[in-house]
Amino acid sequence: MNFKWSCALFMSSLLLSVISVKGHAQQPNKATLKIKPVVCMVKSIGQVCEMTIAVDWTIPSAQDVCLYKDNAPLQCWKNQRKARTNISIAISEDMSFSLRNENMHVLAEQKVKINAAASRKYRRKLKSDWSFF
Repeated sequence: MNFKWSCALFMSSLLLSVISVKGHAQQPNKATLKIKPVVCMVKSIGQVCEMTIAVDWTIPSAQDVCLYKDNAPLQCWKNQRKARTNISIAISEDMSFSLRNENMHVLAEQKVKINAAASRKYRRKLKSDWSFF
């Protein structure tokens, strides 16, 4: 009886894995946006980070698209399916980049974060708040 249950469990898990793989294969290709680096280091919070990002994007069908930094367009492409480029940026806080079509529909999105070497949040106190003397 134990062998039958083992076989039934194995067959059902095999069937589920085949169904999930088949389901993933039938999904249409989605737009992708890859930005590198995704983290910018500054000395302290509030400083402006200036860097060059490598942008790589692909979409299923050729169309007019633009890369946006929040709501400001950085670069646009006409009738393209994919592109690679380098863009110089200056940011002082975490920033969201998005690839949008001519109808302003967001096709893909990625964040670039700011990290500080000397964070105020975790700064060690030099003296305690209380004392016996």
